[in-house]
Amino acid sequence: MNKIFSALILLTIFNAIFLSGCGGGEVSELALPTEISTSKPAPVPEKISTDVYFDATVSMRGYTTLSVGNVYRTLPDLLSDIGGSMGEVTFYSFGENIQPLDGRDYRRFSSSDPYTEIITAVHNVIDKSDASHLSIIVTDLFESDADWSNIAQKIREKYFANHLAAAVIGIKNSFSGDIFDVGLNAAKFHYDSNASAEKFRPFYLLILGREEMISDFMHRFSERQTLDNETQYLLLSENLTATASDFSKMNLLEMQNFFVDSKFSLDEEGAKEFGLDKFSEPAAFSVQFDYNAPLGVCPLNMNELDSSAKIFVLDEGEWSEQSRNDVQITLGTYVVKVELTPEKSLREDKINFVQASIAPTAKGYQLPDWVRSWNMANVNVAPENFDGSKTVNLIHVLGSLKDSVLTPRSSI
Repeated sequence: MNKIFSALILLTIFNAIFLSGCGGGEVSELALPTEISTSKPAPVPEKISTDVYFDATVSMRGYTTLSVGNVYRTLPDLLSDIGGSMGEVTFYSFGENIQPLDGRDYRRFSSSDPYTEIITAVHNVIDKSDASHLSIIVTDLFESDADWSNIAQKIREKYFANHLAAAVIGIKNSFSGDIFDVGLNAAKFHYDSNASAEKFRPFYLLILGREEMISDFMHRFSERQTLDNETQYLLLSENLTATASDFSKMNLLEMQNFFVDSKFSLDEEGAKEFGLDKFSEPAAFSVQFDYNAPLGVCPLNMNELDSSAKIFVLDEGEWSEQSRNDVQITLGTYVVKVELTPEKSLREDKINFVQASIAPTAKGYQLPDWVRSWNMANVNVAPENFDGSKTVNLIHVLGSLKDSVLTPRSSI
């Protein structure tokens, strides 16, 4: 999972008699090993069901009170529009419990009237959510009793463990109202951003479901932003990129003891066919690849990557993985060098297939910089030090989700 580079290398290491085949006709097609087939993202369904949950607690009321710099007031109609364009959309409100909203009642959430709940129970929304739908939770990322570790656990078990994804969209919005349970002393503060964009307070959309559904929604949401309010995106899934870089997207820089061959019409895109000049001498090639992260994907620490290589050999029409493997992979800045000694790793007079891959370790993912800049530590805060433009414990909340998606499946 999460490969950013996958070099599929077919090595035609056999003599001319074998190349021509027993009957003298050249072999023109070759199926690659099924073990290394590159899985394609599932297509976005024509229609999907979207469930929108509005946090109806009192602390959300302040987003509705000022007209200047206000995108929150337009949110009910915007989510109805996007959800309706994707399929059927259903609205709910929640505090401690969840209530379905009839008809066009969801539009009331652009005013301050519906925000009367005292308890915020996002975990109940996770329990109720239908994992086959796209679920969108509109919230300030506050949870009563500050139990976001429990929420992260629930998302991991219900979504990440089933190869589903989560995303967060953060939007800075004008705010005038009360903010509750701040810091360890559960203080209450009144906060007024006025018209100062640098003082706007963020709210969030927590989005759960299939990755391709989430990505589709995020792009639609981004395209519909008409105001200059700062908006940030975070996508958490088991797929770092839509597809890993392969030979269809990479530049071959140099070769040693290899030459590019073209005996076969390969069934898999992204594979490259090489021949060897001499079986007894070391061979190497270098390629340059691009890393273009999809919208919202965590930044990648290029110093925290793992590399691996598998070798398959075609023998009597069947592929089998080779146990001999001295392939060395050296990483540079978007440059990869693959080296091997043919006589130590490959079968002579056979077709060999090498899959070289690079993937991030758990430390390879980093929360984007905006998370730290929007974060306020969960400490006792004096009134003069309170900054309502930040979210209490945001690093912990989003860090818990990031760590959850990286948890090995066997430990879930």
